[in-house]
Amino acid sequence: MTDRISPELAAFLAEVHAETNLISAERKDALDQLATLIDERRNNGEIAKLVFICTHNSRRSHLAQIWVQTATHYFGIDGIDTYSGGTEATAFNPRAVAALQRAGFRVKTVTPGDNPLVSIRYATEADPMECFSKTYDQPPNPRKDFCAVMTCSEADQALPHRLRRHRAYCH
Repeated sequence: MTDRISPELAAFLAEVHAETNLISAERKDALDQLATLIDERRNNGEIAKLVFICTHNSRRSHLAQIWVQTATHYFGIDGIDTYSGGTEATAFNPRAVAALQRAGFRVKTVTPGDNPLVSIRYATEADPMECFSKTYDQPPNPRKDFCAVMTCSEADQALPHRLRRHRAYCH
């Protein structure tokens, strides 16, 4: 699959994949729950829509969205769409954007300003991800039939009760 992704990212993903034995048993249990949900959706012919949620949608949720989408492309896994949002919107943190550039992503600021729109590309033939800070219920995030993956405990506590049925405990 490495020919479908930039060489820098392929090298990084191969390195990280080789270190999966370092994941704690507790974290593996949480990830197995998420994998089961994804498998159920895909086996039913549905798209597994994952919305990664943190407090400000500035770092963790964006990074989770981008890396999961990149990994699904790298490993050739279809039927997963990724999104990100916060319990409030601020801006995509410039240090997180710089970290993505260092990892090998092609990054372009489309619209500058207080909450810039940033285009992130991991492979030439893949559509770029357009990232900006938004709340979990703001477009382009799905409004129904999704799994909310909490990337911090503060967002988990702030999630409205009506969304708790969508929540995966992976933070």
